[in-house]
Amino acid sequence: MEEKLEIFYIRHGNTEGAPFGDRDECDIDLSARGEEEILLLGERFKDRSFDAVFCSPLVRAVKTAAAVCKRLDGNPQLEILPQIIENDSTYGYFGQSVDYLKRYYDNIILNNDLPLMLDNVSDDDNDLRAKEVIKYFRNRFNYGQKILVVAHGSFGNHFIPQAVNMGRGDYILSLNNTSVSKIKYTTDGKQRVSFSNDFSHLRPIMPDYEFDV
Repeated sequence: MEEKLEIFYIRHGNTEGAPFGDRDECDIDLSARGEEEILLLGERFKDRSFDAVFCSPLVRAVKTAAAVCKRLDGNPQLEILPQIIENDSTYGYFGQSVDYLKRYYDNIILNNDLPLMLDNVSDDDNDLRAKEVIKYFRNRFNYGQKILVVAHGSFGNHFIPQAVNMGRGDYILSLNNTSVSKIKYTTDGKQRVSFSNDFSHLRPIMPDYEFDV
């Protein structure tokens, strides 16, 4: 069987009407609905293992990633990667300190491997951010490994197309809350989106939604 590098991309849970508390106004919390969603997401990944887990520095992504990490095998380290912050976040804001974020999950570190990219408003800037992050992942990880990335819907509309060398507008996504998308790279030099926007783990709280249509 051909080995592959797999990247699982997850959008954070619901935030509708959520407060931002003592943080910047771009750093809103999960709603009560979002808290339900991330528990079901964690159950989906129960006892699975990944070679690395990354998330955006914003609290909604950190809490979503923490819910997954708590169910993964081996209490994995969660790496905060500022470069995958949501598009159009407040200029120069990259979330709270690691000490602050450890209230949600204790095994957290800040990943400083990539230089900060302050501009996150224009499509060109966000395409560039996505390209740099993908390049970093491909250089750091090898075929046969799997990584998990928890970030945002708008950034995902840059990250996923750039991951498979598609142009802007060729692959426009509507990423639902806690949806999972999978990208894979194979040793024959090909890259594919295996699936995208799968949120079937939310079936228990969306009984009337027709997931299979």
